[in-house]
Amino acid sequence: MHPGLYIGIGVLLIAAGAALFLRRTVPTDQAGRSIVRCSQGHLFETVWIPLASFKAIRLGPLRYQRCPVGHHYSLVRLVDPNSLTPEEMEQARSATDTWVP
Repeated sequence: MHPGLYIGIGVLLIAAGAALFLRRTVPTDQAGRSIVRCSQGHLFETVWIPLASFKAIRLGPLRYQRCPVGHHYSLVRLVDPNSLTPEEMEQARSATDTWVP
């Protein structure tokens, strides 16, 4: 077999694994945004892609990034949308950061 074929198969397997990982671990809306909470309690939406980030520093399940609600830098973590009240959901959906992951 040609070495390029092995590379192509490897890339396909990695992409498929990443897609499955994303679907199972990151609760997102239809636009691909996830709800997060900063360390000061502010809720907002952000693009959250495991293993990829240009606007935040990844720290395991946390990220250090700018909070668009409090206009500060903070640790943020994913929030399960099912655990939020309707008022909290509205609050989170009204505040979004940039589309860059």
